[in-house]
Amino acid sequence: MNGIVNWFVHNPIAANLLMLAMLIGGYIGYQDVKKEMFPTYMGNRIDVAMEYPGASASEVEQQIVVRIEEAIADLPGIFQISSESRQGFALVGIDVIEGFDVRDLLSDIKSRVDAINTFPASAERAIIKQQVQRQFLMWIALFGDADHRTLKDLAYRIRDEMSVLQGVSDVVITGLKHDELSIEISEANLQRYNLSFNEVATAIRHSSLNVPAGTLRSKNGDIHIQTRAQAYDHSDFSKIVVRSQKNGAQLLLGDIASIKDGFSEDNIDFSMNGKPGLNMRVNISDDPLLFEGTKNARKYIKEIQKHLPPGVKLKINLESKNIFDSRFNLLKNNAIGGLILVYIILMLFLRPMLAFWVVSGIATTFAGAIWLLPYLDVSINMLSMFAFIMVLGIIVDDAIIVGESVYRQQKSGNPENSRENGQHGKTGELGKTGKYGKHAASAGTQTVVRPISLAVISTIVFFLPMILVPSTVLLYTSSIFYVVMLCLIFSLTESLFILPSHLSHMKAEQPSKHALLKTLGKSRRFFAQKMEDFSNNTYRAVLERVLQHKTSIFLAFFVIFTTLLTLVAAGWISFSMFPSVPMPQVVVQVSYAEGTSFASTHKTAQHILDQVNATSINTQLLRKNDNKPFIREINRELNGTSISVFVGLTADEQRKVSADEVAEVLRHGIGALPEAQSYSLNSSQIAGGPEITLNLNMHDNSRDIQKVAVKDVVNTLASYPGVRNVRSNLDSERNEIEIELKPFAETLGVSISEIAQQIRYGFYGVEVQRIPRAKEDVKVMLRYTAQERASLNTLETLRVRTSDGREIPISELANIKRVPGPSVIRRVDRKRNIQITAEVSDSHDANKIVSTMLDENLAQWQRTYAGFNLSTDDTLRTQADFLPTMMWNFVKMALLVWALFAISFRSLFQPCLVLLALPFGFVGAVLGHMLWGMNFSMFSIFGLLACCGVVVNDNLVLITRINQLRKQGLQSLDAVLQAGVDRFRPIVLTSATTFVGLMPIMFERSLQAKFLKPMVVSLSCGVSFATLAALFLVPCCYYGGYRFKSRFTEYFISLKRKRKSVSESLSP
Repeated sequence: MNGIVNWFVHNPIAANLLMLAMLIGGYIGYQDVKKEMFPTYMGNRIDVAMEYPGASASEVEQQIVVRIEEAIADLPGIFQISSESRQGFALVGIDVIEGFDVRDLLSDIKSRVDAINTFPASAERAIIKQQVQRQFLMWIALFGDADHRTLKDLAYRIRDEMSVLQGVSDVVITGLKHDELSIEISEANLQRYNLSFNEVATAIRHSSLNVPAGTLRSKNGDIHIQTRAQAYDHSDFSKIVVRSQKNGAQLLLGDIASIKDGFSEDNIDFSMNGKPGLNMRVNISDDPLLFEGTKNARKYIKEIQKHLPPGVKLKINLESKNIFDSRFNLLKNNAIGGLILVYIILMLFLRPMLAFWVVSGIATTFAGAIWLLPYLDVSINMLSMFAFIMVLGIIVDDAIIVGESVYRQQKSGNPENSRENGQHGKTGELGKTGKYGKHAASAGTQTVVRPISLAVISTIVFFLPMILVPSTVLLYTSSIFYVVMLCLIFSLTESLFILPSHLSHMKAEQPSKHALLKTLGKSRRFFAQKMEDFSNNTYRAVLERVLQHKTSIFLAFFVIFTTLLTLVAAGWISFSMFPSVPMPQVVVQVSYAEGTSFASTHKTAQHILDQVNATSINTQLLRKNDNKPFIREINRELNGTSISVFVGLTADEQRKVSADEVAEVLRHGIGALPEAQSYSLNSSQIAGGPEITLNLNMHDNSRDIQKVAVKDVVNTLASYPGVRNVRSNLDSERNEIEIELKPFAETLGVSISEIAQQIRYGFYGVEVQRIPRAKEDVKVMLRYTAQERASLNTLETLRVRTSDGREIPISELANIKRVPGPSVIRRVDRKRNIQITAEVSDSHDANKIVSTMLDENLAQWQRTYAGFNLSTDDTLRTQADFLPTMMWNFVKMALLVWALFAISFRSLFQPCLVLLALPFGFVGAVLGHMLWGMNFSMFSIFGLLACCGVVVNDNLVLITRINQLRKQGLQSLDAVLQAGVDRFRPIVLTSATTFVGLMPIMFERSLQAKFLKPMVVSLSCGVSFATLAALFLVPCCYYGGYRFKSRFTEYFISLKRKRKSVSESLSP
């Protein structure tokens, strides 16, 4: 390595070409690299979705879910099967074992499900796909004074035209009602004409069809024969003949039925700022091309707005690029501010040219890393941008150490080293360019080659746990790891090969004739001299005093560490997996049990809108926002029993109130909504579901006993501080009507299936056929009139038509009774379970709450309720396992680093000294979080890993310097003192530049910087406290270890001498 360093110092053109290549490569790489908000994630989960129209949750479970579970249960690679049954819909989720090929399992599941031939005839075909977390490009709303048909046709046109744009994957429309042709016949007409639904359906199918009838092969050519009688609209269907009389009279469908060519009866309604409309999610392409996609989409929207009908608008509600640009500008501005502060700090103690090349090396390093990002399939996203800020302190560290070492060589001079390299010069010529300048750069760099190389390798090793995590977390950590790794590699390249070449050309510092530069020069020399005086006098004296009380110092640090560790274990600081990433929006989602009236759902939606409007004029929020509006738009979507309200806020730069503050006021206004099956209110990018999800299984199937057990758990969980909005799916019962066959029916030859079929035909309807239209297949449904389907009396007076033509009142054939039934049935590993969910405030730890609750209550619950089993869901388990897994992986990596250092130092003790300051980086991080009132999070751990790199680097150069001085013949005490003085400035400078470089983000008041602060606090505060350990604890331990070794050796030597003297005295 020393030879390569020397070659680059003596070949400045090569060094400049390497720098130029990195800069140009960085520019090219930035053009090619993918840009997105968060990485697209192909999950380890397969979903099987299937519709069974009109069926209850229980029926869906038995007819669909159980059959799918039984068919796939024995397939290899399945970790867990979970399912959810709702009215008319089944969803089976298959979690794949980590490392198993998802595509192979997907193929096997498709084969097994497709082979099931016992599904109900009216069930739709299963949709089987791998779960993909795709990022949105933008949300757009089409709204205005127009009917749903007009809006729908426009939405389909926009969807088709935008889907082919470069950078756009697809467009998903919400708030859409499907076309449906409904044929409604009253019970009175069926009785009047002695008809059944089957007879009418058969007549329609036989009359409405197209039949290819073959080919007529004539001498003049082939002629295709085609029967075209397919009915397509109201007019066509009304002319269909249902029955013909012998006298030629015909009973037409239009004579006995009301034919409605419109939309399905689904309760779907979307509005934008009070106007009816449709919502569209434009998804980013797989590339992903965020900038190109946004540019093309904006251009298209601007163009089509010119051709919209009067009163109809197309508006962009939310754009990924705006959020991306906002975050990018925040990081860029704070990075530039940090670099300026770093440069100012360096200028106070180093020569301006040296400080310039140190700072410019950071830009070169970043460019080199961006150059290779596309080849590792790493995108520029929120997390990779975050990594560039995080690694800033480490790469500054490398450059400062090299620059300081070269500066020291240039300042002090070493003619002996010059002669060893065949070079000559005088001490007074040290700063001049030419041979001696090159020698100073080469010699200074070679002095620190080994510690810097080891520091880079060890830092990469410390970051390895970030890719040794489950795939659910790997999504967030892999981008950070690869950015850090590339930055460290290019930082090493820049510090060892490019920076020394530039420093070799620095001339002897001459007083400037310019007044300003002269003043700056005097100021720099003043600060530099003060620091040198401080290190030579004050620090040396303090260190000498500290070394005299090394045991007390060691115990003091040990007590501080154990005290902080005890506070953490006692829960003084909580851990949350992800810090909230603020978004310019608040989303309210409410779901009621299936069967809840649309009027009730609409009433809740209106209540939410009223509270949103009240929040928009909240006095406190307006005062904090300088009396400027902070809500720009409101979207409301109703879909059956589900409500979604989107509250768009003004841009972060234009708003002083946070989305969390708006959400809190809105939450208070909306209230608890106790009747809702689920209720969430979120203002964060990562947040989206309840923090606590518990799965309860019991042997006792009695609903009453289950309700008591669930109530016990819910009340206990709600009693813990920070827990709110506790709910269970057992509360979401609905009324069902159960048909039970009487014995009399069997004597008449009437089966339960005949009764059930006729009831289904009347109330849900029979799908006669599907007719193709421009954008979808339209169902043709035959059933009772809407008025009859809304009345229980219709069911109670229904007449069952037998195969021999008789009509028998249903009351004579079956009992009709109301029973409670679940609206949602969840199963885990083929067993029913009751799901209990809760939200937890940011200041509390969900895992700790659940752990405490189970420790205190689980045994009692298991004694009270037979077969009681309460477990957390996979997400909570992953979060609970994350911290121990990271800690264990960190310990393994620390052992690997220790082994690496042991080989390099040829010592088992010195690597321990290098790693000794790491625990005190943790102490500093914890103190920082407590001071700033933050929870520990995943990003806090990332900051700690970066802190390890800085601390190891400082300790490495210190221990290396002590060893160098020991080889020159200095005694251990003198070597420790001199090494501390020699390395005081680089250690302090690295700590100061790390802290100062992160200050802009640490004190950033912008709402966007919130999620970055845990990392920044961990890194800056951790480095600051660990610096004290590097300056005082490590020298004490080194000296103490040497003293112990010396006394141990002296003891054995004296013991050996005594034995020898005793042996000689006993010999004759």
